[in-house]
Amino acid sequence: MTNTQLYTPVTPPTRVILVRHGRSTFNEQGRYQGASDESVLTEKGHADARQTGQVLKGTRFSAIYTSPLQRTQQTAEEIQLGLSTSVPMITHPNLKEIDLPAWAGLRYQYVRESLTTDYHRWIEYPHKFEMAGPQGVRRPVQDLYDQAQGFWQQILPRHAGQTILVVSHGGTIRALIGTALGLPCSYYHAVQQSNCGTSILSFPDPSRPAHLETMNDTSHLGEVLPKLKAGRQGLRLLMVPTGKRDLQSVQDLHTILHAQKLDFCISQSDVSQVLCKAILAEHPHTVQLHTNRTDFHHLWLKALNSRQYPTQSTELITGVLVAQPQIIQQMLSRIIGPHPLLHLPLIEGRVSVVHCPTTQNMPILQSLNFAGPTVVSRGLLSCAS
Repeated sequence: MTNTQLYTPVTPPTRVILVRHGRSTFNEQGRYQGASDESVLTEKGHADARQTGQVLKGTRFSAIYTSPLQRTQQTAEEIQLGLSTSVPMITHPNLKEIDLPAWAGLRYQYVRESLTTDYHRWIEYPHKFEMAGPQGVRRPVQDLYDQAQGFWQQILPRHAGQTILVVSHGGTIRALIGTALGLPCSYYHAVQQSNCGTSILSFPDPSRPAHLETMNDTSHLGEVLPKLKAGRQGLRLLMVPTGKRDLQSVQDLHTILHAQKLDFCISQSDVSQVLCKAILAEHPHTVQLHTNRTDFHHLWLKALNSRQYPTQSTELITGVLVAQPQIIQQMLSRIIGPHPLLHLPLIEGRVSVVHCPTTQNMPILQSLNFAGPTVVSRGLLSCAS
């Protein structure tokens, strides 16, 4: 009698590609949009959405989910035109932007300078921020996270093992990423979402936190690094994971870094030091530092959170950190949430960008696994794989 093993089919992970809408009229005017539907795409917004569709054309989507607001509808329609096949487009109410009725239409500068108490609470304590509206006083960020959680509970069972596209808003995508990773809404402002920036979530098991494969990559729009939305002050840290150091990866890093003014580079481990020297060949004046301390990431997190680095309000200091992937994963995990280690698979030859602005206490993850324009030109953007 022979022993036989039962074969249990393995369902591939569900992949969700998130895209924020293109630049809108309210974005152009520096106004809060919230859940209002007055804002529409600008000419640049339409063009960037079309470009996003081009870079996604090799991806087979089972469905496109979009917010009911017209700026996202317009973005999804432009993306649809660039795809190789027609994909069902479904409007979902849970993808609507955060509701800020008292601020809708107001300029950012006015809110920042005239409503200082409310603005400070919005930035520093988003989970406690309250706003009055037609339904009384509510906590908009907490409501948005509940809304995002409801979306995942409805959608993930429908698309097990498939790939879907979600076109939504900056705030909503931050909440979708936060709830997918199991993060509290107090970290709402810890991640950046740019117009037409792409992010990728992978759900190997819907009952567990997702893997964040890419976040806010705007390489396909020709950007060398994401724009600094919180101002050009403070510290910007470009995190580079060590790997096999193949020639192509080093060249990709050169493309991203060559035009940047780099004030310093820190390498952690001897392997990292070799890569640091290779990618800084065109930056002879950059200060290079090296450490082998095993508690390196704890020291850096303490420095970032307490602002223990030399800077002035009118300048931006840019540094490069080259370290083992697990060190960078630990640092990024604690920047965007309270967990010691999230599922943040790092890609060799790409850069993750953290900004510590002087305008707020919490560091901001601007991008995870930023590809750079040369990677896009080779058709290797991870969201199209």
